[in-house]
Amino acid sequence: MKRKKLLEALAGWLDKEGQKQRDHREELEELLEKLKKKETNLEQKLEKEKNKGKHKQLSDALSIVRLQYAKGVKVLEGLQQD
Repeated sequence: MKRKKLLEALAGWLDKEGQKQRDHREELEELLEKLKKKETNLEQKLEKEKNKGKHKQLSDALSIVRLQYAKGVKVLEGLQQD
């Protein structure tokens, strides 16, 4: 390894708190991707649904997913600023 890579590796080992924060950020990004896919899936189901009761249920689920996604984005932005 070159000196720069060795120093980066050493800094990573010494900075466990930073590593935990990076791991948390990566996990949150993965979760946001899953929520976005879930949102798209629910939107497609909602367009196809004819039953009013089921339509309302899907609409409620979609609004919850959208709210959770928005919360996650705010948390991620806060982590990236730190």
